[in-house]
Amino acid sequence: MNLKWEDKEKIKNSIEDLDIISLQDVELVSSPINDKILEKPELPPQISGKEWKNLLVWGDNTKILKVLLKNLTNKINLIYIDPPFATGGEFNYKIQIGEGKTSKQSKHWIRKIAYSDSWSSGLNSYLSFIYEKLLLMKELLSETGSIYVHLDWHIGHYIKVIMDEIFGIENFRNEIIWAYPAASVQTKRFYVRSFDIILFYTKSDNYTFNDDPNIYMEYSDRVKTALKKDDKGLYYHRGGSHNGKKLSQKVYVKNNGVFPRDVWNDIPYVRANTKEYQGFATQKPERLLKRIILASSTENDLIADFFCGSGTTLAVAEKLGRRWIGCDITKQAINICKKRLLDICNSNDLYNWKNKYSKNVRPFKILEIMTQEKQFILPIEFLSKNSEIKENSEFSQAPNLKINIKKQDMKVTISLKDYTIPYVNFISEKIRENILNWADWIDSWSIDFNYNGKIFNNKWISYRTPKKRELSLVASFIYDKPREYQILVKVIDILGFETIQNYGLKII
Repeated sequence: MNLKWEDKEKIKNSIEDLDIISLQDVELVSSPINDKILEKPELPPQISGKEWKNLLVWGDNTKILKVLLKNLTNKINLIYIDPPFATGGEFNYKIQIGEGKTSKQSKHWIRKIAYSDSWSSGLNSYLSFIYEKLLLMKELLSETGSIYVHLDWHIGHYIKVIMDEIFGIENFRNEIIWAYPAASVQTKRFYVRSFDIILFYTKSDNYTFNDDPNIYMEYSDRVKTALKKDDKGLYYHRGGSHNGKKLSQKVYVKNNGVFPRDVWNDIPYVRANTKEYQGFATQKPERLLKRIILASSTENDLIADFFCGSGTTLAVAEKLGRRWIGCDITKQAINICKKRLLDICNSNDLYNWKNKYSKNVRPFKILEIMTQEKQFILPIEFLSKNSEIKENSEFSQAPNLKINIKKQDMKVTISLKDYTIPYVNFISEKIRENILNWADWIDSWSIDFNYNGKIFNNKWISYRTPKKRELSLVASFIYDKPREYQILVKVIDILGFETIQNYGLKII
């Protein structure tokens, strides 16, 4: 059975148009960057293929999927996506201000809309939205590959029928239930909703699926109570009788857990007091992606998430030694992902959750659609009630920054001295009253000490995360030979605006 809706056939025919756009490299994030931020952690082993660098792409994922088809058809080993659920709502992320709440700050964070999940033509527009992307993803998926689509009760039953059509009902493997405690109960008019579904399909019958002990679920409380340990390992007593006599023997177990069922009730959702928390409303836990990636891929495989949001899939793929591609339509999400990856050494170790991961991220590239417009647009959440400007108004004048550069022999020291925004009077009083100094506007700033005029080679960065609020305002670098250099400084503020300035420097 196939679903029918308006524009379905038109969407089906449009996927052959592959020459619409191209992508351009905008930033290379090397690793390690500055020693002060990533002090001692080691790099993980290099992935195979010297030419490959992991990719973080800003832009509309339908366009990006079409570009990737040129070189990556049948090359992606695992796709996980967590698309909008057609809820009709809006989802936020938290923007924190400065170094945190002080006695002078009534509120140290504000909410910003991450994405809207409303659809102008209702179900028809949502189905067209997801159908085109799934068609393209199938072309990218390798013959041994798998795709996991994360949904809930709103739209999951429709997407199941669409995926049966695209991937084949014979390639449907599981409907996984991720059950988690309800955050709050706001109704007693129906049963409390406290689970998501994940649809698991493969490209063919010859697919990767691993019996890895690291994906196992814990034993039940009954089994754990019965388990004992000796010098040979874990065991339980199996009872029986013979000729009226009770018998008991030790039975040793090989694994500390059981192979996963299709109901996952052992993975908690992300709480604000955890290390992995990014302030993103729909953030998924790393342990959820750990199970999926270990089960359906092997080391060096290529993993993709085309709705990467806060970057959970990318962070887990990085820790597990996989190559990865992530993309998102919002620039703020790309910035969150970049910071999360740079700070990965301070995150949880996936094999021993109480320990730090303690490795640096491998170098990766940030790309964007070449024809993509870059506008300074002030969202309605930030506007003053008395402002005369309209919602999402565009600003032609960029923020201004002041830099001080000192050099001594081959060493250069760069200090960020000031940052001013020309639209400050349009911003809500509630936000402005929590800005204690100009540095509170800044979310991150980075430096390319030898800009080549093409791609920003990020060699130093200071940034704020939900758990690390301090921002260094001084950077230093030692050149290896005298000549003229171009220094590029990039500042991203808490409203998501990016300002770049170029400075000439002569090292004698």
